[in-house]
Amino acid sequence: MELNPRQLLDLYLEGRNQPNIHRIYTMMAPHLVSIDEEKQSLILGFPIRDWQLNDMGNLHGGMIFTAMDSTMGTLAGIFAPGHAGPTIQLSIDYVSPMTAGDELQVEAVIDYTGHRVTQTRGIARSAKTGKIIASAHASFLSQGRMED
Repeated sequence: MELNPRQLLDLYLEGRNQPNIHRIYTMMAPHLVSIDEEKQSLILGFPIRDWQLNDMGNLHGGMIFTAMDSTMGTLAGIFAPGHAGPTIQLSIDYVSPMTAGDELQVEAVIDYTGHRVTQTRGIARSAKTGKIIASAHASFLSQGRMED
């Protein structure tokens, strides 16, 4: 039985939100904000916690990068034929700082899906203010083509 994008997303989020698994994606506690199957877009929310802050009291850039990679990779995985595999390129531009007590919301869209690569772009915003925190674009290798 082939799963639709929403079913694949539900499986992803279920796997990412298990309390007994201590990996960065699980610790970041992603949740669905919205999905648009027609536009092939997805918004995931990541609550900001004190452990994710840098010495200046702002969300660490690595956490933003991880949220962007996770959201764009999830999008590629649920919409790309053969389901996208590993990240092969990700470029990010940091725009504004973000502090605890907010939620980072990452919106991702697919720009291109081919036989070998899926290309995505994303915008990270503050849930409280809507302010842009970062923008990124990434490429994901199609799993069925890794041996090529």
